This record gives sequence, C-alpha cells and structure tokens, in this order.
Amino acid sequence: MSSIFYQNVIPLVICTLFFIYPLNVNSAGRNYWADVGVIKIGEKKPVPAPDFTLNNLDGRRVSLKDFKGKVIFLNFWATWCTPCVIEMPSMEVLHKRYKDKGLVVLAVNSEEGVKKVSSFIKKKSYTFPVLLDSDGSVINNSYRAMGFPTTYLIDRSGMVIGKAEGAREWDSLESFKLIEEILKK
Repeated sequence: MSSIFYQNVIPLVICTLFFIYPLNVNSAGRNYWADVGVIKIGEKKPVPAPDFTLNNLDGRRVSLKDFKGKVIFLNFWATWCTPCVIEMPSMEVLHKRYKDKGLVVLAVNSEEGVKKVSSFIKKKSYTFPVLLDSDGSVINNSYRAMGFPTTYLIDRSGMVIGKAEGAREWDSLESFKLIEEILKK
C-alpha cells in the first residue's frame, strides 16, 4: 500500500477509535432521558400524580395510590392505536424485567369495552395490569393526554417525573438504563 494511505487513512481510523467510539459506548454522564425521548417533568417544582380509581379487567377497583412506594410506568392506550399496539411487547419486557425491583407497568385503556380489551390482552399474553377508563375522564381531564400512546413516569413518592408522547422501544438498553436510574432513587 502506498504511503498516502498510511498518512491519511490510518490517522483517521485511530481518531475514530479513540475519540469518537468511546463517546458512544461510555455510559458515564449519559442522558438516558433524552436518548429514550422522555421529557423530564417537575425538576423545579414537583408535580403530584393525580390519583384515580378505575376497574381492572376483572372488575376490581384499582387506585393509583395502591402502588404507593413503587415507580409507576403509566401508559394510556387504545386497541385501535397502531403505535400503541407496536410498543406493547416492549412494555411487557419492561414489566417482566423490573416488576420484582419496584416498577409497576400500568396500562390504562381509553373508552373501550371490557370484552374487547380483555380479548386483546389475552390474545397477546400480556401480564401487566390493565385498567379501563371507560369515559376517558382520567386520560382527558386528569392527565390531559393529547394522543396515544402517552406514558408518564411516576417516582416512588408519587411525583410525575417524565412524559413520553408516542411509541417507544421500551425494551432498549437506553430504556433499561433510564428505568434503573429512576428505581435507584
């Protein structure tokens, strides 16, 4: 090979390996919130999560306050919402991975009947808790979700700390790191 190759290409490869690559793999100081696309909420002024009570798929009344002391992944969705359907398998992965570490994945369906939602959840074999907002009051009034899916992250003290509008890959390494960061607090 010519000396031009060694003079021009090799230094470029070395720079790439030693300067650019470590920036992409080093997790120290990484902003997983931005990586996942979750907007931080309440950093300056804490925002309490509005409590609500809804029926689960078995007809039992469940309140948000029932999960006090846990980190809550609160997802608003509908069966007709394609992005919701696409992100749900990754929510199931999150649920299975962190349910014993203090995370509750809570899916709140908007304005659909129990038969339709139960059939959907059973067909997909999801195991996270599902609640029914039959009149849309929690989604529209308490949380003011403007579209589906919308996810709120709530810390152990009941404060809303994050919001994601639209589907995410919740089973990504960045999502895992974000959830682990929240669980440590």
